[in-house]
Amino acid sequence: MNRIRTLLTLLCIVVSQQIWADEVTFQGSAQPTVVQVGENFRVTYSVNASGSDMRMADNDAFTILMGPSTSTSMSTQIINGQISTSRSTTYTYVLKAQKVGEFTLAPASVTVDGKKMQSNSISIKVVESGQSTNQNGGAAQQSNGNQNMPQQSQNGKSDDIILVQQLSRSSLYEGEAVELTTKVYTTANLNQISDVTPPKLSEFVKLDMDNPSIQFHSEQYNGKIYQAAVLSKLVIIPQKSGKIQIEPTTYEFIVRQRTRRGSSFFDAFFDDVQLVRRSVKSNALSLNVKALPANKPSDFSGGVGNFKFNVSVSPLEVETDNSVQVKVSVSGDGNLKLLSIPKPQFHSDFDTFDPNTSNDLKNTVQGYHGTSSAEYLIIPRREGQFEIPSMNFTYFDPQKEKYVTLTQGPFTINVAKGANSNSNSGVVSFQGGSRDKVEYIGRDLRYLHNGTSLSKTNDFLLGSTLFVLCMLCPLTIFVVFFIVYRKRIKDNADLGRVKMRKANKVARRRLKQAAKYIKAQKREAFFDEVMRALWGYLSDKLTLPLSELTKDNAREEMKQHNIDDTAADEFMELLDACEFARYAPAEVSDSMEDIYSRAENVIGKMERIKK
Repeated sequence: MNRIRTLLTLLCIVVSQQIWADEVTFQGSAQPTVVQVGENFRVTYSVNASGSDMRMADNDAFTILMGPSTSTSMSTQIINGQISTSRSTTYTYVLKAQKVGEFTLAPASVTVDGKKMQSNSISIKVVESGQSTNQNGGAAQQSNGNQNMPQQSQNGKSDDIILVQQLSRSSLYEGEAVELTTKVYTTANLNQISDVTPPKLSEFVKLDMDNPSIQFHSEQYNGKIYQAAVLSKLVIIPQKSGKIQIEPTTYEFIVRQRTRRGSSFFDAFFDDVQLVRRSVKSNALSLNVKALPANKPSDFSGGVGNFKFNVSVSPLEVETDNSVQVKVSVSGDGNLKLLSIPKPQFHSDFDTFDPNTSNDLKNTVQGYHGTSSAEYLIIPRREGQFEIPSMNFTYFDPQKEKYVTLTQGPFTINVAKGANSNSNSGVVSFQGGSRDKVEYIGRDLRYLHNGTSLSKTNDFLLGSTLFVLCMLCPLTIFVVFFIVYRKRIKDNADLGRVKMRKANKVARRRLKQAAKYIKAQKREAFFDEVMRALWGYLSDKLTLPLSELTKDNAREEMKQHNIDDTAADEFMELLDACEFARYAPAEVSDSMEDIYSRAENVIGKMERIKK
């Protein structure tokens, strides 16, 4: 008994030490955070320890109807000898909103282990009284299921499900990005989303965004409180100016509705739940797209946004027949994927190759963000000083509402005479770039041959020997093909001859399968396969049905087909050996390797006789 008390005391000491070793936190929250005048709501404070003297700050915008209601929970775990304990105390108040406006509940206080702690402040928004909210927030599921359920359409009078399309801006420049958001406001009990019909956006470039899971929260819309959630976000870039209409989007929701069983008093306690399909259409939108200013520079490449322009040339000191890399890049935010990257101009004494283009872009609310680049490989063929002219990149900045021109260069490349510049080897050395894109230039020139003797050639094809041969060759090939084809058809028509011709091939295939059974040590399967090979070969070779062949008449049939007695005796002895070995113990029967070898020899000997 004393031992048990000692253990319990030690356990309490360890548990208490573990509790106070953890950091103590005191947090407050409200549900919901948007309420109507006269509506009740809950405010909850939680501390992960034992607390006392809980006090909530007064606020004349709210009346405390109940609280604090205190609940305490504690759990202890022992894992691999380590004891972990968690304890929490929750204080719950029920408040009633008295005024319209946005209010902040001051931090509450609680005493933990003699120390006073304060919680965070809580923001509450109070709106005018309207239709009551649905407090069953959560995530709406999406499904393409085809449940058999009633179908209802959203009519103009019902406002329990409202689908809204919103644009982040109503006016912007052509080529500028805008965010299109689809949002739902509901007081109904949404079960899932069954189908979606998005608007046709043929005048836009669409950028799909990463949409998080659908989460509902309380929000005011048209003076009423709804459970609201963002269903989708899309970034669009208009490709023409003017007034562009965005069609409504249509969502099909599965709504959970309660239905009364009857009109009696007792039926009211036994309502049924029914799933109803509701098709809801959103509002249409109008977007004002402004045309770009008319004074477009000649080198404007269609870029709209905020960009940086960079050109690099490496190396600037090089020998002939060595490579130089020129990289042109545009980075920033905007319609990066839709603009054209400036192209550098190279001297005629440079060999140039098609550029390698790359895009490191991601979709954002500003459009594309990242870098687009083009990398050129050039090879100078003679020494000297060469210049790559300066390059301009012009784009339209919608914030400044003007065209911006960025300039890079010029770049001077000094080319020295290479060690192999006078040789005809055609070898090209590299300092970078891709070797498989450089052509062999050792035989660029072909010399003209001087001659004084000319001869006339008959280049008229019609009636020539070559013409006659070209006409006769197809005819000859057709005749040969026709003869061979007819002979093959005749041979295949005689099924007996076909079986006789393929008997050895079929038997060899079965023996090959039997060899696999040797490796797997499957005796019964091996002997079955060998006997099928022997009887099948004999049936095909003698053109007799397998059902008519027995041990009694097999020897007589082989004699009638001029198979000598020696081969016939070996064939029949092998059949007997297979039957005996199939049921006899392994130590008193012939080995599988020996039977396999004898079968190959017997079939080979009969094939030479009957071929």
